[in-house]
Amino acid sequence: MKTLKTAALLATLLVGAGTASHAAVPVNYYKSIDGKSGRALKDALHELAKNHTVLTYGSLWRYFPQTDRYPNNTSRVWDMYSNKTYYFNGISAVSGMNKEHSLPKSWWGGTTVDAYTDLNHLYPSDGEANSAKLNYPLGEVNTIAFDNGSCKTGTPVAGQGGGSSVVFEPADEYKGDFARTYFYMATCYQDYTWKYTYMLSNNSWLTLNVWSVDLLLRWARQDPVSDKEKDRNDAVYRCQNNRNPFIDNPELIEYIWGNKTGQVFNLDGDVSGDGSPQLITPTQGTELDFGEVGLGKSISYTVYIKGENLTNNLSVQTYRYDYKMFTTSVSSIDRTVTNQGHRM
Repeated sequence: MKTLKTAALLATLLVGAGTASHAAVPVNYYKSIDGKSGRALKDALHELAKNHTVLTYGSLWRYFPQTDRYPNNTSRVWDMYSNKTYYFNGISAVSGMNKEHSLPKSWWGGTTVDAYTDLNHLYPSDGEANSAKLNYPLGEVNTIAFDNGSCKTGTPVAGQGGGSSVVFEPADEYKGDFARTYFYMATCYQDYTWKYTYMLSNNSWLTLNVWSVDLLLRWARQDPVSDKEKDRNDAVYRCQNNRNPFIDNPELIEYIWGNKTGQVFNLDGDVSGDGSPQLITPTQGTELDFGEVGLGKSISYTVYIKGENLTNNLSVQTYRYDYKMFTTSVSSIDRTVTNQGHRM
């Protein structure tokens, strides 16, 4: 096996001036949703979120140290599924942990779709807790079957479960995290046909059914966005170049599912910025990790390019580490195409 070294970048994009050097939300990232309401608002968020770089499943442990670590202990895994202490060991899987789809992959019935490797709902999880969670829906437990002091499973309280006899209940401090994750999934992948509909609906643009909306709204309100979620959102953005809008703008939940449905959502401040050039995606610091690639084999990534007010064409090049082993389909991108959004 030939290992292509960690953090090899596929492309360096040079715009000449005006690119943001921080991880905060770029000006105009959410410009397309301004002034919309109801279904049009959710559709605009869907279009914004769905066009992201799709990672490989095998590379995820190379990204988790960026997305799921304690800020004051960069080697410790931030596990939302247990109180156990785990540590990253470079880019290898952590013993005793799994890559957990918080929204179960069986619900859409396959692995060959973008949701399978979307870091916005994939978390490192204690293996025992993951085995107890299985593909159960979220909910509040009535009779406990499993309880590790952080999360639990068991029979649901009345009105919950969507037909499942068992639900998974995370710790109170993470209930908002899971709720905003599910709102993201119900938006980014609203065009999926769901095989299991404990919490989801194939017959409504809201995607989530009534009981799950009630639950997730309550959890999101009771557990507001934390610094952990904000930091993770920034890290995911650097990895796959999209964001969870319900972390950046948690009030969007109310405009689509909550107490402001039907009202027009307006972004605060001037969404047009000062007119200076900026590269919205990929953000600076983006890393594409190709993991281990067998000799004679190849892996390809699609990178979505989007800018605002660019005055120069973009130059595309590979660099660092084994850069001669990488190729790009283009060497430059016209600025007018980039200002409209383009994929490479």
